[in-house]
Amino acid sequence: MIKRILDPKEFKTLLDDIFPLFDMENEKQGHALLKHNKEYIFNAFGDKSILAWDFFVWANKNNSGKFDAVIAFLNNKNEKFGKEIFAEYIWLSKNPRVGQKLLGIAMKFAREKEFKYVMMSCVEAHPKSRKVANFYKKMGFIKDSETYIAKL
Repeated sequence: MIKRILDPKEFKTLLDDIFPLFDMENEKQGHALLKHNKEYIFNAFGDKSILAWDFFVWANKNNSGKFDAVIAFLNNKNEKFGKEIFAEYIWLSKNPRVGQKLLGIAMKFAREKEFKYVMMSCVEAHPKSRKVANFYKKMGFIKDSETYIAKL
């Protein structure tokens, strides 16, 4: 069952359920040099007002009552471009039947809220990164930039 997460306690449960499912990806197939940090994510976004207005989260709860997929977007009030951008924050799914459904629900929400732009990304280290990039292109997305990182 897919639902929007608006309650900080439920957001914490979601993070507690999702993070163990993606330990290997976070360790070896995620972002270069950096790993997702559950506590920092919760501290930054685990507030009712933020979950309602600036950090939009949808998740799937499976038959066992655990969350197995999530998509989240930021209301990026981008000062560089002078626009509000519906910016993907994270998209993870261990349930092959709901990954694209999550994206569809998020896109419908973005249209209803009259966002004019949406940004998506994919990490290079993941074995499906090219497949994801091609999926975005088929949906009409245009490659905008590449990001590089180094350890100092």
